Amino acid sequence: MAGARADHGPGTSGGGASTQSAETLRTGRFSLEFKEDYTEFQHLSQAEINAKAVNAGGIDILDRSFIETFGLAYGIAENFQAGISIGYYHAVGASSTEYDAGTATFRTATSAPDGVTDLWLSAKYRFYRGPLGQLAVYGGVKFPTGRHMVSDSNGAPLEPSATAGSGSFDGMLGLAFSRFLTSRLTVDASAQYTFRTDHGGFRLGDRIDGGAALAYRLTGDIQSFPQVGVFAEANVRHLSKSEDGGVPDPNTGGTALFFTPGIRIGINRNLSVTFGAPLPIVQDLNGEQLETGFKITGALNVGF
Repeated sequence: MAGARADHGPGTSGGGASTQSAETLRTGRFSLEFKEDYTEFQHLSQAEINAKAVNAGGIDILDRSFIETFGLAYGIAENFQAGISIGYYHAVGASSTEYDAGTATFRTATSAPDGVTDLWLSAKYRFYRGPLGQLAVYGGVKFPTGRHMVSDSNGAPLEPSATAGSGSFDGMLGLAFSRFLTSRLTVDASAQYTFRTDHGGFRLGDRIDGGAALAYRLTGDIQSFPQVGVFAEANVRHLSKSEDGGVPDPNTGGTALFFTPGIRIGINRNLSVTFGAPLPIVQDLNGEQLETGFKITGALNVGF
């Protein structure tokens, strides 16, 4: 029986404060972003862990994770920008419990999958800007720079769903829409598809993300600082089942819906901070998996 996978690595977590904007950087402008994503996972008793291991053959456990991401974007031309991003993944309380049906015994192991994440090269092109708002297409390619050759305390290799990198080249394509509804109220919406490739006989499931966000500027004068705004965002994430040797793992993939309240503060024209708290509303996961408890995200953006 296939072991249950938590789908908790950098390529599998998601939701909230992630809707893409159709806006692009002005020509010659840079945008540097540091982002922190904190995730607290479902806490299970030993009896619950054992029960899930019996049902699935095994289960991965994680208390919480931290992902720091550094991104740099540059306005190459009018309506066109390119960017690069990479990060670091830190896992707390990573372990696994396997069940041997023949001997009716459990085997546990700990792991330390911390490490540099995979690197993304991306680009965005805004092809419409007019009375109806803005529309842009964006995409990217992921390079396997992240740490993915990791073994647990028993010497068994971890699957890419639990490591900082996947070991595979992946691609992503998306569409974004942005519009001012009033002088203070804006709406953003985006949808994207991430295509995974095989590495070492294992293939993470493809991913679909969709989101919509409303943001309201509290500060009356757009020329004065600090600028304070609040936003509410809904994001849906769907993961297809991962495949091991071409066989789908029944304990991977599923659909999750997150709602995120947040605040954005523009310190000055070139510096802003954002805080959000993605809350899981629906988690329809396949088989035996670890659910998300809550998330907190923060970002610092510097323009120059």
